[in-house]
This record gives sequence, C-alpha cells and structure tokens, in this order.
Amino acid sequence: MTEQSKAIGGYFELELPTHQEFHSDAIALNSGRFCLEYILRCRKYSKVYVPYYTCDSAIEPIIKLGIPYEFYHIDEEYHIVDKVILKENEALMYTNYWGLQSDYCLELSRRYGKQLILDYTQAFFARPITGIDTFYSCRKFFGVPDGGYLYTDAVADFEIEQDESYTRMDSLIKRIDLSPELGYDDFRRCSESFHNLPVRYMSKFTKRMMCSINYNDVAQKRRGNYEYLRQTLGGKLLLNNDVPMIFPYKIKDGQSLRMHLIKNKVFVAKYWPNVEVWAGEDAIETWMANNILPIPIDQRYGVEDMKYITENIKKYER
Repeated sequence: MTEQSKAIGGYFELELPTHQEFHSDAIALNSGRFCLEYILRCRKYSKVYVPYYTCDSAIEPIIKLGIPYEFYHIDEEYHIVDKVILKENEALMYTNYWGLQSDYCLELSRRYGKQLILDYTQAFFARPITGIDTFYSCRKFFGVPDGGYLYTDAVADFEIEQDESYTRMDSLIKRIDLSPELGYDDFRRCSESFHNLPVRYMSKFTKRMMCSINYNDVAQKRRGNYEYLRQTLGGKLLLNNDVPMIFPYKIKDGQSLRMHLIKNKVFVAKYWPNVEVWAGEDAIETWMANNILPIPIDQRYGVEDMKYITENIKKYER
C-alpha cells in the first residue's frame, strides 16, 4: 500500500483555477528585494551602482549586507546620463521603468554583461536576457501577499527555508469584504514586515495563487488600457512584447493633479518620496518623482474606467 501524503476529505480550501506559471523556470522567492539579496550574497560584489530614481527598498539589501554603493543619474528618457565605468567585482543595477525600457536593458546588457543586475519588478511580463541576473515582483502586478522571481546561474551557499503567507492576507480580504481604505493599514503593515525577513522560497500559498492567473488575459487588458490612455493623453508607443505596470503621465504640478484624482477615488501612488532626499530638490529625478504620475491600468479595469480617469484629468486641466 502506497503512503498518502495529500489529505483526502475534510473542509474545503480556496478553489482557484489552474494555469501555467509565467516564470516557471525562475527561482521563486518571497519578494523582489530578497531576489536581489540572493544575487548580492552569491556574487559578493565589492560595490554596486544604483539609480537615484528608484524605491528605497531597492537598496535595502545592499545596506543590509554592508556593500558600498553609489548613485547615478538618469535623464527623462530613463537613460543613464554619465557612462558608469565598472571595475572588476563591481555591478550596476538598472530598473526596467514601468516595463517600457526592455530595449534599453538589452543595450545595457551588451555594455556591462554579467556585471549588470536588472530590476524587472515593474516589468513582470518582460522575459529575462540570457546570462543577466534579473528579478521580478509579484505584488506590483497581482493581488498576492508576497513573492518574487529570480533568474540567475548563481547557486546559493546558504540555507533557504520556505516562506508562509497566511498572516499577510488581511489587506487582500478586506479590500473585497470591506473597502480599499479599510484594508490599507494592513497592506502597509504587510509591506513593513518584509524589513525583518530573511531570503525564503516562495510560500505554497503564493505559488498556488500565481498558478491561478490567466496571464494572457492580464497582458491584453493592461496593453488595452495603456493604449486607450496613450491615444487620449499621448505617450510612448508600446513595443510588441511590452506589458506595462502603469501609464506614466507627465504633467507640471503633478502632485496637485494627484490629489485631484485621489479625491475622485483614482488612487495614484508617488514613485518615490525618497528620491528627493537622495538626489536633492533640483535633480531631474526629483522632478520626475513629483510630476510623472503612475496612472493605474491593471487587469481590474477596462475602457470605462480609463474614460473616467481621462475625464477627471481633462476636468483638472481646464
């Protein structure tokens, strides 16, 4: 008689559809920042160059590991301003901003080779470049409590346990059962809880959720919403494989429009408050942080929602 490891009978679990995991060939970890920590611990770089224009969690693993780092500037096209010359055992990290810079990432890979680290946390659907350490975030694109994917040939020489996610579900449930506003504090607490965690493998729960997503449907909806806003507001044309995280809308006095949209229940984040502290108030990156608004275009929404957003923007601009 064979030994039975799976429970049969008893109470029901969440019933989720089953699809192909998008990044099935990657190392599945507990978040994007821990993917970066994995890379840094394996590669043992002596110094890392990072953009001023990035989230503060992007440098958290660098600081945690005591690795020297230096900021570099980008321009309004998200290109590196001054060429960074890397010494042996140094690395440069670059962000695929909004999932719209894949061509430039390819250019950088030819320039820096394996000394390049690509932050694809805003580019979930962009395929990795062969031989380049690349990491992704799940929470930036989907309603999951945690999770990240990593492409690397580096093999960890440290022990990694599996994560558990059941304590991070409150915000996801409250958003459905109550409201986004009443779940926000739980979302914030969930985000803050990552500060004290080690590198772990993705939890079974998050893995199951990531296998329940119809990725083709998600990609089509995001591209369609982006294209509607682009035709109405202007912006960069999508390449064939681009699936953006948000629609980046440039406007003077962007924070005033941001507050106008929030008052009308269009929740627009600020990417990122830490940039001015790092770069100074006169830096182009600070202007970008204040005046490039990340308009939501994700799979929860359709043309009518995009129309509502554009009507509110036009009303503000009149």
